[in-house]
Amino acid sequence: MKLQVALDLVDLRKAVNLARELCSVGAEMIEAGTPLIKLYGMASVSAIKSACPKAEVVADIKTADVGVLEARLAREFGADWGTVLGMTNLETIVEFIKEGKAVGLKTAVDLIGSRDPEGRAQEILKAARPDLFIVHLGVDVQTRTGMRFEDLLEIALKIKNMGVGVAVAGGITERELELIIKRGAQVDVVVVGRSIVNDTSPASKFVMMNNILKHI
Repeated sequence: MKLQVALDLVDLRKAVNLARELCSVGAEMIEAGTPLIKLYGMASVSAIKSACPKAEVVADIKTADVGVLEARLAREFGADWGTVLGMTNLETIVEFIKEGKAVGLKTAVDLIGSRDPEGRAQEILKAARPDLFIVHLGVDVQTRTGMRFEDLLEIALKIKNMGVGVAVAGGITERELELIIKRGAQVDVVVVGRSIVNDTSPASKFVMMNNILKHI
């Protein structure tokens, strides 16, 4: 399992400094978050990659159309991973995945907003196979509903059983990491944002959470 740190920030300098700090303590995956890319463009992805060249950098572009172009751009600007929305049209998802394979970009389908993530994953897999599905509990949904992380994890494990990689995302703290370990849940990636980024010592918090995940 890998811990992916989501830099959902609107300050590029802070994001770059954080990436550099996290890199120094062994971060394996760093995400250029959607707000960062919307504000600063794809150049923000290059900046994160330059700050931490040894980590896999995720461009969380959440592509909804022109899948070929956006997958190509993500790779050209230094991303190792790119994301496409699972709720967009199937043609875009297929083209994004296909182009990703052609240019060496790993692809992740974000199932945020899906009322039936398992069913949507099955539908997508009939047409194309991404490297990862992200089972994602969005910030607004966390605020307005009582959906539990346990429910999210159960969905992720069902998708994992389809023979594809899975990630979980959305308000994850130490509690959720402990639950993953306790359940023996073999998810591939755990995405953590605010719990690390907003901490007074992000690097120390990353090390602590990564140690939980790695059983150290």
